[in-house]
Amino acid sequence: MHPLLRYTFVLLTIVTLNGCTLARVSESGHAKEVNNLHAVGLSLDTARQKALQDGFSCDAPKSNISVQIDGIVRKSTTLECGKKSPEVFCPQYRYVIFNADANSQIIYAVGKRIDPHRCF
Repeated sequence: MHPLLRYTFVLLTIVTLNGCTLARVSESGHAKEVNNLHAVGLSLDTARQKALQDGFSCDAPKSNISVQIDGIVRKSTTLECGKKSPEVFCPQYRYVIFNADANSQIIYAVGKRIDPHRCF
């Protein structure tokens, strides 16, 4: 094998395996991403569309879920949308959770979480 080709292969392997840290989003970066959706006060359908436009994919809404925020329990419809980082071996999954009033379907709270799948 040509030496230049061998070094290119080694470099490509190192970059691929270390890719876990290259495309990661920090907690604060994800919080900013979620806040930029400006979802509180929107309908559940409008929030879903905004999330889809921002690269998230959404599950089906879950109805009649009890959600407790600040000691208050509300019957809600929840919608979880996720986005995966581009790494092949150890993608990071980021989620936004929309909590909507069960009757009006208007979002009253937005949650977020990161599921960092580790490489090894």
